[in-house]
Amino acid sequence: MKSLPYLLCALGVSAILLAGNALAAPIVIKKAQMSEGGIIMPGNGSSAGTVVMKTYIEGMSGGALKMEIHPDDSLGNGRAQLEQCQQGVIQMVHQFTNIVTPMVPEVAVTAIPFLFNNSQEAWRVLSGPFGKELADITLKRTGMRVLAWGEGAGFRNLYGKKLIKTPDDLKGVRVRIPENPGLMAMFQAMGAKTVTITWAEIYTGMQSGAADALDTELYSFAWKKLDEVTPFATMTLHGYNMHPLMINEAFFQSLSDDHRRLILEGAELYRVVADGMSRASEIKCIQEMEQKGFKMYYPTEAEREKWKKVGQQPYIDMIVKRTGQDWVDRIQQAVLQVRKEMAAEAAAAKAK
Repeated sequence: MKSLPYLLCALGVSAILLAGNALAAPIVIKKAQMSEGGIIMPGNGSSAGTVVMKTYIEGMSGGALKMEIHPDDSLGNGRAQLEQCQQGVIQMVHQFTNIVTPMVPEVAVTAIPFLFNNSQEAWRVLSGPFGKELADITLKRTGMRVLAWGEGAGFRNLYGKKLIKTPDDLKGVRVRIPENPGLMAMFQAMGAKTVTITWAEIYTGMQSGAADALDTELYSFAWKKLDEVTPFATMTLHGYNMHPLMINEAFFQSLSDDHRRLILEGAELYRVVADGMSRASEIKCIQEMEQKGFKMYYPTEAEREKWKKVGQQPYIDMIVKRTGQDWVDRIQQAVLQVRKEMAAEAAAAKAK
């Protein structure tokens, strides 16, 4: 029975180790974002995706992983959030396309005007080989891994104090745009006068007449209650806007295989929820604004082609100066391939 003391000792040590693991502090993942911190309707798709991801990884890890969500730019502006994630001060972030672009100019190709006809095309392109290539160069340039190319607020549209049907209607019109050289080039090519008004001052700016029109996503427009001072929308769908979800790569690699797997699975949930919530929120916005008498115009296919003919190339010219033609060609080819696949799937479904 000499072995009994050794057995009891081993059991005691095991019990201590298990108790220590159970009491170990969770690994905290601090995530910054510009959007709200919960799920609301209408709401930001990426906010909803973040909540779902948090619930998943915390639950599936048994509390070993914990996500802290810091919403509403509480950790600084978009650029500051990205820099904090790069430096490892925080571990995760999602941001608008145009906030990421200064760090990774190639990301700008996803916002080429009139590139995508609908969200489904964008989702498939960014979930496919092109999206992986873009994620690879983002990691190389920033030290941040793209976990998902999620949609935040969808397509940009045009809103005005008068109905705008074609680019000709923009001649001499003062259009508020963000500090985006590509959008500036696009609207100036249409004869508009571009003006810059901060987002915080956009309501009073439109109300006072500092601008006659603006471009933004429908959810952002409704969130600011801009339909009260800008009564018309032209659903141009001219620029796709996403919220890439990124994580500090050094932190990610420091995790166990199981924890990395949970984060990747949670990120896929983020993408699916963000994409779906973005569309649902847009529909909800349309319903609520139309009930109040807001007018929306949907360009015909011929009118949309005219918008594309006038507005797309000036934007591409701006991108080419920073990235070269190659990335423009890559995403255009990816879009054509996705359209072929979708057409083939539709034909196969019809044949059944």
